[in-house]
Amino acid sequence: MSEARPGPDWDARYAAAQGGLFGEAPNAWLAMCLARPGVAPRTALCLADGDGRNGTWLAARGLAVTAMDLSAEATRRAEARDRAAGVAAERLAADLFDWSPGPRRWDLAALICLQGPPALRRRGLETAAAALDPGGWLVLEGFGQGPADGPVSGPGPRAQALRWGADESLGWLEGAGLELHEALEGTVRLDEGPLHQGLARMTRLLLRRP
Repeated sequence: MSEARPGPDWDARYAAAQGGLFGEAPNAWLAMCLARPGVAPRTALCLADGDGRNGTWLAARGLAVTAMDLSAEATRRAEARDRAAGVAAERLAADLFDWSPGPRRWDLAALICLQGPPALRRRGLETAAAALDPGGWLVLEGFGQGPADGPVSGPGPRAQALRWGADESLGWLEGAGLELHEALEGTVRLDEGPLHQGLARMTRLLLRRP
């Protein structure tokens, strides 16, 4: 997970981290979705994959994985994680605003905890949706919006404008031709590395291209 500049220096954050910045295990929501009956992808696109915990996990499950992140340092660490796990993944250091999948399509698109202003989040979500093959699944998790009258507490960005709302996200996908299977907004206890600890308001979506 990284966000577009300007903002935190993700290269510096990853370089200073001891171990995985967001833990070693895959994102819990992603793992829950892949345990659902009928969710059995063979290929995966991981957008904003950070230092690779999700992409490596998917590759270890036998999926052909393409993963990208803004941070070159995160991508370097993700490649090292792949080697340590004995798996291969196609990894790219790229900005979501500049990158396009072109004609390629995948069975799964994962967008996990992308932080940034609405334009970036919308770009990520629309890119993920456009990259799905028929029958493909889109898995989204992001820090959810709190009360409208102030900032939110707990892990994640303090500004509401950097957080995900289910209605907003589904509005961005209007006309994309996806079926909504699950939409959840609520408080989740996170235990995913030093930055994602404790109770947090989260938005979770699971959609499918028919």
